[in-house]
Amino acid sequence: MAPDVLSFPAGEQTVQIVTYSVTDAIIAEIREKCAGLTADTPAGYEEVRLAIAHIRDSRVGIERRRVDLKADALAWGRKVDSEAKRLTVALEAIEEPLKAKKKAVDDEEARVKAEKEAAKLAAMEAELAAHLAREEAQEKAKRDAEEARIAAERAALEVERAKLAEERRLAEERAAAERARVDAEQRAERERLAAERAELDAQRRAEEERQRIERERIESERRAVVAAREKAEREEFERQAKATAEREAAEKAERARIAAEEARVAEAERQAAAAARLEALRPDVEKVSEFAARLRAIEAPAVTSDEARAVIAIAMRSVTDAASLLELNAAALAKGGR
Repeated sequence: MAPDVLSFPAGEQTVQIVTYSVTDAIIAEIREKCAGLTADTPAGYEEVRLAIAHIRDSRVGIERRRVDLKADALAWGRKVDSEAKRLTVALEAIEEPLKAKKKAVDDEEARVKAEKEAAKLAAMEAELAAHLAREEAQEKAKRDAEEARIAAERAALEVERAKLAEERRLAEERAAAERARVDAEQRAERERLAAERAELDAQRRAEEERQRIERERIESERRAVVAAREKAEREEFERQAKATAEREAAEKAERARIAAEEARVAEAERQAAAAARLEALRPDVEKVSEFAARLRAIEAPAVTSDEARAVIAIAMRSVTDAASLLELNAAALAKGGR
């Protein structure tokens, strides 16, 4: 079955294709196969164990593929992570119920085994108690019989009593030895069970440590990928900022050049307009200057009375002021003034 293909458009081109060996179709097939699995029988338990291992290998393959893809194309890191996370969540949704089924069977087997061991110990203790009770009953019957014979045979009783005492001693020793043997067997069985529990605990701790180390390795790889991506993004931002600054500086220099050129053209146009205006005013300036000269050329008439000389003097000052005023205005007009 061909793997799913993800392609992401970039302008008019297609960027790197992201592929995984696990597809939605494969996940659906795994889900269908695992839906009916149970761990109630040895065969079913083995099937569940193999299914969990297969799903775990698929998840690890997805993670390795994700790392490879991101190492080659950091630009697609977030898309690759998203797809890997989606596929992983889908697989875990299948894997976790299988784990729960397997754990339920493991716990039940451990409970049944413990109950069997407890029942075995109880049976051994009951058998020992029955054996002691039988021996005690037998001894009591012997003592009763001997006490009955004591009444009839006093002399023989002492001999027999000694014999019975010896037999009782031997029986007690045998009973003590049997109790010691049973205690030793029980103690050995308890120690074996404790050793098995210790071994299981050690295996569990070792597996947890391995998983912790694996998680730390994956996290370290993830941090390295994130750091590389952030570095690339930072370098791209600095490059774009530098290009923007250079472009703005060039645009500012161009605007300054255009403004300077416009100012130069405006000044040239102003000077040309002023020259044209001065040229247009030149005839009037000459006429005003000539009129001022004619006023200054006026000679006062000869009069004899003081009153007339005073009037003539006032008039001549007015003529001289008028000539000065005309000359000042002619000079202003010659410079382009009004």
